[in-house]
Amino acid sequence: MDTDQLEKQLQLWDRFLYMVLGASITFLIMSLSFLLNGSRWSGFESDAGGVWQWLQIFATPPGFYLLWGKRWKALPLVHRLNTIFGYFIASWLSLLALGIITSHNDSGGFNFLIFGTAILIVAGYLWIRKRTTAPRDEMFP
Repeated sequence: MDTDQLEKQLQLWDRFLYMVLGASITFLIMSLSFLLNGSRWSGFESDAGGVWQWLQIFATPPGFYLLWGKRWKALPLVHRLNTIFGYFIASWLSLLALGIITSHNDSGGFNFLIFGTAILIVAGYLWIRKRTTAPRDEMFP
């Protein structure tokens, strides 16, 4: 597949990213509202698990597919890097929302998981960005 077709498909993945990111942010806001008004939302905690699972399915695998997919290696990583980490951030936001929903339980390990994945996402982004933008010596400038 040539790079022009991949760039067009990447635009479709970008549009899907905006939908997933919007759903993750909405779920995070609803979780914060549940934290403040938990006594009025008696069924939200049990229903939120299904929403969280679907958000994770729609957010995490596309990020890994765009990062490691055989077809996508034809397109330079710099062009698809922001889309990839956009999916990972959407996945992290929905994980944070689940952490807020379950914050009244003993979730010390879960808070460590949320903090650890945030560090992992930022460190991975910086490492890949540094690796791809390293100056290369050209024989003929």
